[in-house]
Amino acid sequence: MGVPEILDALGGDWTGTSTLWLPWLSPPERESPSTATVERAVGGKFVSLGYTWEYEGAAQEGLLLLGRARSGEVTAAWADSWHMSDKIMYCTGSAGEDGAISLLGSYEAPPGPDWGWKTEIRTTDGGFEIVMHNISPEGEESIAFRNTYQRPG
Repeated sequence: MGVPEILDALGGDWTGTSTLWLPWLSPPERESPSTATVERAVGGKFVSLGYTWEYEGAAQEGLLLLGRARSGEVTAAWADSWHMSDKIMYCTGSAGEDGAISLLGSYEAPPGPDWGWKTEIRTTDGGFEIVMHNISPEGEESIAFRNTYQRPG
């Protein structure tokens, strides 16, 4: 089954909450309203998952373009106006039997080594969530970002 079929139930518009974790601040969590739109793209072979959120009152947005190779590997390109600046992160991963998608990518952190980035997309009771973790060069994971969504109304 391709990513479009896995995510078909998520098609359309969503509203929810975005939580950004900044562990060097107290408290570390920053919440804002969020919206998401999930739709098939590129002739139905891919899924576009666009979302909005805010940081200190400034509008932010992100986009995941997801596909699935013949081998079953899930691939994605991710961009986010706050996290990625002007770069695209390429990610690979898998889809579980329950339809949850788990992806791994990495980003530069000069002058040190690259850091990892894990993205999970999973359904919840009546909605879905996107959860993202930083992974230190030593392999330690810490939550960075969570968006939770329900159908509007």
